[in-house]
Amino acid sequence: AVVSTQSTGGCAVGDAGLASLGNNPNFRDISLSECNLITDVGIQKMTSRLLLLETLDISYCVNVTDYATKFLAFSCRELVRLNIAGCSQLTDTSVSYISGGCHYLSHLNLSNNVNITDKSVRFLRRGCKLLQRLNLQLCPKITYSAIQRVEGGGCKVSHSIDINALKLGPMLPLSRTHKRPMSVGYSIFPIPSHG
Repeated sequence: AVVSTQSTGGCAVGDAGLASLGNNPNFRDISLSECNLITDVGIQKMTSRLLLLETLDISYCVNVTDYATKFLAFSCRELVRLNIAGCSQLTDTSVSYISGGCHYLSHLNLSNNVNITDKSVRFLRRGCKLLQRLNLQLCPKITYSAIQRVEGGGCKVSHSIDINALKLGPMLPLSRTHKRPMSVGYSIFPIPSHG
């Protein structure tokens, strides 16, 4: 029997629990979002047996590193959807592993990962030819030109840009109530100054 969904999001599941999940190779969809006790060891133990896993959400599991994505990418080659948003220790190396092993990936959420750069976009363009949706919201090291290149391949990209970092010409001032830079969709236009 195929088990369609196992959701343990936000709970106290740790590495031992992941090892137990890995004992059932019939799982297809697993959500482990915000399970802060999970480490690379647990991901390795779980993914080594879940060869047919199609959907995995390990978003905001802050102890997950590039080491975990290496095992994930080369064990779970049938992945179609992967959410690794907010895994703050991940770098372009993780995306390199994913693009090298997960060729069926159609949806990838990398949002809120400050170490992801344009290099990741290049890896995805080369290795994930079936990618339809890519979320790069709050990835400040991704440039507009990288977004354009990946969209040229037919992938829908969600992205935000710090408008303070752009040199597009005069912009309306930010509200005094904003304490941090404003994020907007990547399709922004300079607003002419009236003065």
